[in-house]
Amino acid sequence: AVIVLMALSFSFTACQKEETNLNEQAIITADNEGTGEDLFTDADDISDVYAESFLGSGKTSDECPTITTTAPAGTFPNTITIDFGTECVGEGGRTRSGQIVITVSDSMQNVGATRTKTFVNYFVNGIQIEGTYTVVNNGPNENGNPTFTHTLTGGAITLPDGTTATREATHTVTVIEGANTPGRWDDVVAITGNSSGVNKNGVAYTCVITEQLIKRHNCRWIVSGVKEITRNGEVSTLDFGDGDCNRFAILTTPDGETHEIRLPK
Repeated sequence: AVIVLMALSFSFTACQKEETNLNEQAIITADNEGTGEDLFTDADDISDVYAESFLGSGKTSDECPTITTTAPAGTFPNTITIDFGTECVGEGGRTRSGQIVITVSDSMQNVGATRTKTFVNYFVNGIQIEGTYTVVNNGPNENGNPTFTHTLTGGAITLPDGTTATREATHTVTVIEGANTPGRWDDVVAITGNSSGVNKNGVAYTCVITEQLIKRHNCRWIVSGVKEITRNGEVSTLDFGDGDCNRFAILTTPDGETHEIRLPK
């Protein structure tokens, strides 16, 4: 009887450890995917703001970042280098360094225009970002809203502790508010699509947006929407909320537990 009890106890403990490990991997995966989504979206947004500012005026600021081009403003094709130097503190307090290099085929107002962005020794708040991020103007959808394909290839984030997570993604981004006004800060976009990657512990995953993500350009983070993350056959969901501007998302693991995921500040 003692042996049976010991065996049952060991079995229960082993199951507990396995379940805990699965939940830990689910949390790490969601954290890496959320961080990657946030920082690549941030890089896309911030580089567009500076690129459009230059292409519209042809002027650069004396403060960081510095902007150089291979052709005059308004001339295409063009290559724009946005150089954040060794430390450039932007709006909201994020510290950036390194370069984002943008190859522009045409004005992004034109259907078929592309912007391809690469990252050269580029860091945000101590996290290195690598990869190629391409945006293509697909023209308006059936409702007249501008749509774009965003593709990330060879994506990677290296965290301050030296660990690296990789990520690939293909998303359709639709401007659902603000398309008819100048500037980007009143824009609201809806994001659909999928991504995949390997978390910092070497565990592969896939991710599908099951409820479109909503991103307001006057908020740093995604404000609503749901992702479904599959890892080793186990499915978790990551819920970005109900529209409030904050850095929190709720992960529900396969066993029904919930955990708070904090996106980068």
